[in-house]
Amino acid sequence: MTKLGDVPCGGCHHCCQREVIAILPDHGDDPKRYAHDIIVSPGQGPIAILKHKPNGDCVYLGSNGCTIHGQAPFLCRVFDCRQWFRGHSRAERRKMVEASPGTRDVFDAGRERLHTLDQIDEGTQP
Repeated sequence: MTKLGDVPCGGCHHCCQREVIAILPDHGDDPKRYAHDIIVSPGQGPIAILKHKPNGDCVYLGSNGCTIHGQAPFLCRVFDCRQWFRGHSRAERRKMVEASPGTRDVFDAGRERLHTLDQIDEGTQP
């Protein structure tokens, strides 16, 4: 499992912009610790999600990156844009981008960093 910090993000914060991040109590997240909204998902009921600024950025995205880096929700800690890119076919990625155009930036970031994942898989340093 990838941990927060394992992805060579550099200055990239695309996954912190316009993406819905669910707060998952079953994975140790305490919704009381986060500024959140509640959405209702068909079949799942109410779900807490991180709030966003008017521009679509996560409320915890600051000028130098995540302001709650050490206490980020589970999905933020385990998300790896490289694995996400690799885990979807071209057709699946196209459908997802059509449904949510901001996803293109996240997929592009994953594709740009794939070589670093391959280096880790091979046991070499990025």
